[in-house]
Amino acid sequence: MKLDFESPHLCADPWGYTSSWYEQRRRQLTAALLPHQDLGEVLEIGCSIGLITALLAPRARRFVAVDISTAALEKARETTAAFAHVELVHAPITEAFTHQLVGARFDTVLLCDVGYYLQEADLFKLANGIRQCLKAPATVMLAHWRHKFDAQLTSTARVHELLQQELGLHVQICYQDKDLLVHVLSDTDISLAQKEGLA
Repeated sequence: MKLDFESPHLCADPWGYTSSWYEQRRRQLTAALLPHQDLGEVLEIGCSIGLITALLAPRARRFVAVDISTAALEKARETTAAFAHVELVHAPITEAFTHQLVGARFDTVLLCDVGYYLQEADLFKLANGIRQCLKAPATVMLAHWRHKFDAQLTSTARVHELLQQELGLHVQICYQDKDLLVHVLSDTDISLAQKEGLA
């Protein structure tokens, strides 16, 4: 089944990203759960219209945001216009690592509401691409809607389970409510409080 990501992004407010309190709150949660103030070089896989990109860009030294939708990236270009260090890349998720992102290295990788559009075989490819592009200290955020929907190819629980297993990183943070599941993975098991000498 070929999924259509162009048509939804032709709407003024795709998926209610700007008007929905759920979406606004989710972005703030995403920002708050990332443990490092300085995110370093960031890769966002599936940036859509660039709202999380713009929110986190002030915390990044370099920010590469990838999406498969041309319409989404046109909106993202407007959303992130104030940030010269944001680079928008048009590419299918699983192909980006073997084409546009070859040799690129990142401190922080974001995968938000994207993984469940992939079949397991593609998730294994994605995990391999993420693993190869990480540099220490590495942080990977997985954040996904928990409810089932028609276009879903893999459950959120399975997406997180598979990627955690394949990436082999420590789970630093796990947040879950009825709508959202978030895991923050790291190559260290030292907490933020421990790092700052508070614990």
